[in-house]
Amino acid sequence: MDSKVEATYNRALSAMALTGLISFLLLTIFRKPVTLVPFYGAVIFLSIVFIGYFFTGWIFPSSDKFLFILAGFLTELGLIMLCRINMELFKRQVAFFALGVGFFILSSILTRYFISLELKPVYFWGATVALLLLPLLFGVEKGGAKNWLAFSGFTFQPSELAKITFVFYLAGVLKQNKINNFPRLAAEILAAVGLLAISKDLGGAMLFYITALAVIFTATSRLDLTAAGLSAAGILGVLSYFLFDHVRVRIEAWLNPWQDVPGRGYQIVQSLFAIAEGGYFGTGLGLGRPDFIPAVATDFIFSAFAEEFGFLGAAAVILMYFLMVYRGIKIALRLEDSYPALIALGYTVMFGMQIFTIIGGVIKLIPVTGVTLPFMSYGGSSMVMSFTSLGILNGLWLQAREGETDGEAA
Repeated sequence: MDSKVEATYNRALSAMALTGLISFLLLTIFRKPVTLVPFYGAVIFLSIVFIGYFFTGWIFPSSDKFLFILAGFLTELGLIMLCRINMELFKRQVAFFALGVGFFILSSILTRYFISLELKPVYFWGATVALLLLPLLFGVEKGGAKNWLAFSGFTFQPSELAKITFVFYLAGVLKQNKINNFPRLAAEILAAVGLLAISKDLGGAMLFYITALAVIFTATSRLDLTAAGLSAAGILGVLSYFLFDHVRVRIEAWLNPWQDVPGRGYQIVQSLFAIAEGGYFGTGLGLGRPDFIPAVATDFIFSAFAEEFGFLGAAAVILMYFLMVYRGIKIALRLEDSYPALIALGYTVMFGMQIFTIIGGVIKLIPVTGVTLPFMSYGGSSMVMSFTSLGILNGLWLQAREGETDGEAA
């Protein structure tokens, strides 16, 4: 790697470490009685970051370290807010982060060496359907959606893993840049989306559907299919308004939250109040009132962050997410083979749509859907699968770099 680029990455790591240590020291002093748990958590977190960063660079010197640094920085900001909100959730999230980094390294290795072993798309589709069926058969309901499995005090969201298998399915069935059997493709996509809709996870259903449309358009350049798909999405959206009570509540709360502030509009109103209270520079870490916002550790963590770090801090977070999406698109463009390129694009679209959906929901740009903000929101399933997806992108980047090196050698 170029020495200037390496120096830039090292400065970014130093900035991350400095930001984390100062923030966690402030939280250590802020808590009454004073506790050293935030400081210890910061030391553990930064140790995991540096181990993951240098270990990955040691195994693969040409790996995309920029992706890992951005993910680490966003995770750190989420941990700062979780430490501020709920110490127990903070401790668990540090453990989830460690597990996520492990999966990042593992998925990078597996993708780098085994991506060429293409399984039939039907296997990935079957895995996706099985993962989405499990919560319907054995799951528990949380937040109005039955999309969780619970065992021994732990919960897992199979749809997070299904995102990975679904993207592999789409890339496999469209790797020849054409649709061989459109009715079958449409039926298989709608089956996965329908299972999410039945479980009342409409945010997840939207993510799967939009990702499928994006991958189909990229592979085939069929504007007619894209237009038909978007029209069908509009029709399904209208139908869901009449079929699902919680969708109707969210739409009405989005259109006019002030109509019922103590009831259906409470979440979005408190979110807007928090963001407005933050202003440009924020109230300051530990000086806001995130406890007023429902589901603040998961769905509305961006609102709490905007309150205490202000518009400038929130804009910085959005910029980091934008850079991650840009990096994913860059990786997809660097890949010559259609199959890995569509995988990279699928993950990038899924990731970008999830960010847009949750941030758009908490600022009242679109209705709240209940998806989590990657890396920042509390949740083990989201954290581990987000890092796994990044590891796959990193493995694809390694493959692209090797292809370029071989081309130069030839």
